[in-house]
Amino acid sequence: MGLQYVVAKRIFGFDKDKNVKYVAKSVGAGELDFDKLCAKVSRILGIHRKTVDLVAAGLVDIMSEEIDDGKTVRLGDFGLFRPSFVGKSADTEAGVSASNIVRKRILFFPGKAFSQMLGNMSVTKMVVPDTDYTDGSSNGGGDSSNPSGGNDGDQGENPLG
Repeated sequence: MGLQYVVAKRIFGFDKDKNVKYVAKSVGAGELDFDKLCAKVSRILGIHRKTVDLVAAGLVDIMSEEIDDGKTVRLGDFGLFRPSFVGKSADTEAGVSASNIVRKRILFFPGKAFSQMLGNMSVTKMVVPDTDYTDGSSNGGGDSSNPSGGNDGDQGENPLG
């Protein structure tokens, strides 16, 4: 399926004239959570799902420890994870200290497998259905004399007609 996008209208703050611009905005195709990912790996490799859970949890634990020590972690063709931060500038060299660090983060650089996949990934414009819901007729299929679509609640009425 590849990557899909929609066209979004934007006004950029750095544009002095505040002109309207149009940009491509990516649209997610869903999410694969950890449990489903482990279940898929388990099926492909033919090993017990709990074994996959333990290996993945162990990998995350060790990566966290190593990144916490300031190390870059390389996972072969998967890619590498590098600790980094965002900092505020100062007017003087003496004004720069650890308190200037605003946010710590982990940068991910895709490896060979992901780079090839990204290079081959298709990009298509998402087709938005041309449906007008503004005509006011949201009666759920009932007739216009009874907009709620149900009966008046008369218990004596025969439901079969």
